[in-house]
Amino acid sequence: MPLLNPPDILPEAMRYLMRAVIAHRGNRCPKTDLLTLVAPEGLVEAMRPVDSDRDDDPDADNTAESGRIIADRSLAALISLGFVAQQDAHVAANEVAQSLWASADAVTPASFSRAMRSQIWRIAATDQENATAHVGDLVRALGVLFAAREPLRPFEFETGVGRHFAEAQAAEFGPLKKDWPVTNSTQFLPLCRWAPYLGLAQPLSPRSLVADASTALRQELAHLPPQRFRAADFVAQCAEHLPLSDGGPWSRWKSDDSQELSPGVSMSLRQLEAAGHVAFPPSESDTDTLLVTLGLHAESIRISHIDWHPQGSAKERP
Repeated sequence: MPLLNPPDILPEAMRYLMRAVIAHRGNRCPKTDLLTLVAPEGLVEAMRPVDSDRDDDPDADNTAESGRIIADRSLAALISLGFVAQQDAHVAANEVAQSLWASADAVTPASFSRAMRSQIWRIAATDQENATAHVGDLVRALGVLFAAREPLRPFEFETGVGRHFAEAQAAEFGPLKKDWPVTNSTQFLPLCRWAPYLGLAQPLSPRSLVADASTALRQELAHLPPQRFRAADFVAQCAEHLPLSDGGPWSRWKSDDSQELSPGVSMSLRQLEAAGHVAFPPSESDTDTLLVTLGLHAESIRISHIDWHPQGSAKERP
């Protein structure tokens, strides 16, 4: 099942399902019980419109059913990403999930987000058939997001005052919608959920977002010691842990200037700088530099080194 279609998959519902499976004895529970925990009958009934007692209300059943649909499709996504498996009428945690979480309380939003990123990259890298079927739409859409210039301008799909994601996809994949990872506004809404949840974007509204992987990079690079890195070496570390980054296998960035960083990486570095996790010391070289640019009227800077502070800058630490 692709992660962006159908649009009923909710990452946080997936986490709740994962917690429920881990909480059961043997990390295994009946599927019907699991879905009832996430979408109990009382909650489904409560989701009915206030005036749905009318016999002629056409939306009452659809609204009441939505919780069950979300639970069922979120479980299917959890299965496709390899965290759980369905065995007859039961759902059981796979080895991946059991190695990550010893208890339900350990399935925190941050740990679950990082685990999902890891599984998405693994599937995309090791199984081309599954990558196309399960994660290809999301990975390709994120690649477009990170390669689009002027990252400070929010993306909407094809209407509104922001940039149009439809136009960015047409420039990348051609004019035929069937070749796009996100073919309509219905699929763009899940992208607006997934990208921020994975720490790869910031939402400007429920239907618009900008590239920003600073949250993901803070998690993935936390093991690096606080020290000064050559800018190129630091960007290489980003690509190793975040394949959308420049030099990574899922980057779609192309530039006439080999020293110009992609808009998504530039945005992420400036956000890390604002949070006190990186600093750009005065350039120590005239040639071995990289260009960090956000476009529009934002100031571009050339950097040769990056000071990395995994716990934040000294002035921010208590």
